[in-house]
Amino acid sequence: MAIFPKWTNSIPAFAFLSAAFGVVAVVSGFWVYATPKFWEAGYQPEQPISYSHQLHAQQLGIDCRYCHTNVEKSRIANVPSTNTCMNCHTIVDAQRGYLKKATAVEGESVHFKSAALQALRSYAASGDPAPWKRIHKLPDYVQFNHAAHLQAGVSCFSCHGRIDQMAIVYQQNPLSMKWCLDCHRSPAHNLIDKTQGRVTDLAWVQEQLNQDGYATSSGSLLAEKLSDSSRGAPPTHCSACHY
Repeated sequence: MAIFPKWTNSIPAFAFLSAAFGVVAVVSGFWVYATPKFWEAGYQPEQPISYSHQLHAQQLGIDCRYCHTNVEKSRIANVPSTNTCMNCHTIVDAQRGYLKKATAVEGESVHFKSAALQALRSYAASGDPAPWKRIHKLPDYVQFNHAAHLQAGVSCFSCHGRIDQMAIVYQQNPLSMKWCLDCHRSPAHNLIDKTQGRVTDLAWVQEQLNQDGYATSSGSLLAEKLSDSSRGAPPTHCSACHY
């Protein structure tokens, strides 16, 4: 007579499968959430079109908001369509010779013979969007409102760094919860006077924030003003970002 019921024979197999599933889950979770693609500084994927913010934003002086048109109004900083690119590379250039300045900066071949522009024209002709890879990506359970931060006086510089100096864009800051909370608890280090209308002037913003004693003087006054406004001080409760 058997001491144990027959179903106990399946326990070793069940235990093995459970352990294997646990290992796969842990490895997969680490791979997804602990790699540069999601939150570690330095993530720099290869893009479908070689686009230089250094050339367009710094050397040519194109404002961030020309391409990221909704950044002051929307939660999401939209990625521009190929039509936005073609506005300059066809229409504006034909009417005003806008790219003559660019030609002087980088050379004629860059604008008329480059693989990047050939790819751009190909996407524009097909009507298909360029499959840009998002670099600054938060987990799905985190909400970040670009408009709210810009309207509070937080510049693009505080999160993205001197993106106008990047020939190839990479993630400069970790975008971790601790990193965000450090700013919410001490916002004076990152607040600028938005009435100056230079929130996207990254060189000017960097110069302002790097002044000796800025956080205890101008930044502190701006933090007090923000706290007393209808917006209130930056929230630190869970539901502010997880909703």
